[in-house]
Amino acid sequence: MKYASVVLDTHIDKVLDYSVPPSLLTILKPGARIETTLRGRKLRGYIYALKDDSDVPKVKPLLGVLPENTWIRPELFKLGLWMAKYYIAPLDQVFKCMIPPSIRKEVKAKTKVYLTLNKTKETLIEAVKDLRRTFPAQSAALEYLLKENGAYQHDLTDDLKISKSPIDSLLKKKLIKSKKIEASDSLFENYFETKPKTLKEEQQKAFEKIGKTMNEKKFQVHLLHGITGSGKTEVYMQLMQKAIDQGQSVIVLVPEVALTSQLIEKFRARFKEPIAILHHKRSLGERSSDWSKILEGKAPIILGARSAIFSPAKDLGLIIIDEEHDSSYKQTEESPCYQARDVAIMRAKMQNACIVLGSATPSLESFYKAEKGKYALSSMTKRAANASLPKVKIIDMVKEYEKNGGYTHFSNDLLEGIKTRYQKGEQTLLFLNRRGFHASQACTSCSNIISCPHCDISLTYHKKENILRCHLCDYYLPSPRKCPSCSSLDTFKFKGFGTEHIERSLNAILPDIRTLRMDRDTTRKKTSHEDLFDAFRSGKADVLIGTQMIAKGFHFPSVSLVGVLNTDGALSIPDFRAPENVFQLITQVAGRAGREEIEGEVIIQTRMPEHPVIKMAMNQDYLNFYKEELESRKLFLFPPFSRMIKLTFSSTNEKGAKQIAECFREEILKNLSPGDKIHPVIPAIHAKVKDRFRFQFLIRSEQMLKLIENVTHVKAHFQIPSKVRLLIDVDPTSG
Repeated sequence: MKYASVVLDTHIDKVLDYSVPPSLLTILKPGARIETTLRGRKLRGYIYALKDDSDVPKVKPLLGVLPENTWIRPELFKLGLWMAKYYIAPLDQVFKCMIPPSIRKEVKAKTKVYLTLNKTKETLIEAVKDLRRTFPAQSAALEYLLKENGAYQHDLTDDLKISKSPIDSLLKKKLIKSKKIEASDSLFENYFETKPKTLKEEQQKAFEKIGKTMNEKKFQVHLLHGITGSGKTEVYMQLMQKAIDQGQSVIVLVPEVALTSQLIEKFRARFKEPIAILHHKRSLGERSSDWSKILEGKAPIILGARSAIFSPAKDLGLIIIDEEHDSSYKQTEESPCYQARDVAIMRAKMQNACIVLGSATPSLESFYKAEKGKYALSSMTKRAANASLPKVKIIDMVKEYEKNGGYTHFSNDLLEGIKTRYQKGEQTLLFLNRRGFHASQACTSCSNIISCPHCDISLTYHKKENILRCHLCDYYLPSPRKCPSCSSLDTFKFKGFGTEHIERSLNAILPDIRTLRMDRDTTRKKTSHEDLFDAFRSGKADVLIGTQMIAKGFHFPSVSLVGVLNTDGALSIPDFRAPENVFQLITQVAGRAGREEIEGEVIIQTRMPEHPVIKMAMNQDYLNFYKEELESRKLFLFPPFSRMIKLTFSSTNEKGAKQIAECFREEILKNLSPGDKIHPVIPAIHAKVKDRFRFQFLIRSEQMLKLIENVTHVKAHFQIPSKVRLLIDVDPTSG
């Protein structure tokens, strides 16, 4: 008899033994997805290992095996084992994040019906005339298809507001024909084919350096440090073509779903090969369809957000992490708290693939490794085409308030700049990293700020819906007239402002200016990112107002002015990464200006004009920022001079969560290595979220593997009450 150790889709943090029926003996292997029972319940899981004996006296049999497309492939199974160990995470949680919900739930690939004409145009024009009197819906549908020369069935029925019945009648009469295609296919989208551009000297050097690694088919991490607009995407695409020519597949990761639409357009115009797109905004059917294409080797190019790193790419030769510094690559709210960039590096190492980390503002850790020779560094210091870096101006907002006799969102220079661009037919980006209309609503009688009853933050006012909303748990309530604390009527005062307020204010000052807003509130729908991107790029708005999602990688040829409205608050956050985050944001958003022939300008509004971070960002002076920030990190032994683990304990019982955190910390202290530093237990930055109180502590060490062993050992032997949750974050992005 053979036995299988199984990782079930439950929160049981251990493998369970089952017997293998003879019919499955030749099929099963580690990573195979199976069905079995536990305490009378049917459950699914993955084979961890196959063995000849078991210590369990009574072993139940496996019920069956699930389709092979739901299995974890050998190279990804190996990666999953590493992740579970390194990120101190349960295997079931690791495997869950490696296989998309659409595959685990066996969602069928979504198909669309495409209708085309089946007779000559002359015949069909006559048919339209004949049908007009007796069957007007059929006539209208046929006329629509004649005009469009083909259409998706759902588009036709939606546009004409008709049922499917007239379509079925036209198909029976053989006037039209239909074809089912997968929803993810874009067979009928027209893209103007583009040819590879001639690389500039710095681009060519980077391409050759990375290409040499690809020719040798060996593992190497390349850091591509190129200023904004230096042509990193062109280098990526030529490297991708090289991988495809070598019969290999490519994974390209981007930090924001919004960026996929721009890259899809560029990739489809350049490559003839199918492209698989994996991110949470796509439907389960679409993701299932693209997953199947990857498995079958039909889609050698895979594009997506962080979880796309787990796609079952065949003959993986190249991984590209665009904007590698971005914090969106880190999963922080659930286990495993993995960093997609680091997982990508480990996957590339395991599969002897080449990996490229690209950024204008690399993370300090990545640049430090490049400086120490662990990564190969390629630098691009000049903009591609004939573009030059934008001129940058810092505006002291304290002086602006004095000039205007009070508070103002916009400096005179910024307003004049927007007007000038409008008159020239050019465009402006306005960046503010806070959404909503007002940051809070407070009572002037009792000073009570209306806060979320489930979290420890004030509710943000959204004027369009006239509601107060929590940006942590999404709780909301209508904006009240009566104070819930002292019952005073109409005594409220609003504080702070967000993107919605900026849009309303700008429209009041400059009513002729057309605006678009891009933040989480305006991008809730599936195609919102693409729609806003297309609308702005096609000139349907003069000003795009947005949060950090507009700061990353977008290429808008007509944008010649960027206004950074306020980053002062971010510099005051008690986090060792705050200066780095602000520098990256300002540099990235400033890089959206003047990317073509048009001269660009950036206006940074601040109450701290002499702050060194703002001044260095103004000059896009990454190297000096890196040197200064590295000295500060070295002084306090923060990464890259140490490694960190953050442990967060949460419970609906505040005292209980803190007590367990303190006890767990004491256990870790017993085996701490010399030189390791353990911080005291403190409330988390958001001390209460969704009715759960949160306490945390940090551990810093130069010997990461020993620290991981220590925490793993304590976790395995420490009895945590069921009401208390522990989240372990290895290499956290914040303190």
